[in-house]
Amino acid sequence: MPKRNAADWTLAQGKAGGNNTIIRALARVPLVEQRQARPVLVTITWAYDGEATAGMPSRAIYDRMEGFEEVLFGALDEEDWATEAAAITGNDARQWRFYAADAEDFEARFSAAFTGHALYPIELEAVPDPDWQGLREVQPKA
Repeated sequence: MPKRNAADWTLAQGKAGGNNTIIRALARVPLVEQRQARPVLVTITWAYDGEATAGMPSRAIYDRMEGFEEVLFGALDEEDWATEAAAITGNDARQWRFYAADAEDFEARFSAAFTGHALYPIELEAVPDPDWQGLREVQPKA
């Protein structure tokens, strides 16, 4: 995954379920060749208690999430094994959405990236999504 270019991303803020929500997503769906190379949607979900912060993470949780992202994105920058498509924060969770060629390969590389790190309160799920609907559904409508 190449380093992030701000022009490739869109940011949206709003309310969902009465709580603040922030969505960071790729501004454009990749070309068909790129989508075909990475047809598996992998979601990483970090649930937290956001009752006191209108569904958003506390400062301490946010800082931990930033550290988590540093490790993950560092590993992705080192070797191109997944494409970040979106991150949704609000309603007591942050969910990152990635596209990969293979769920098992993603899991193995993900685990290797976090070897020796403290455990994070996350859940991973992988499903086939060759049309990248997991990205399309969070992109702003034109």
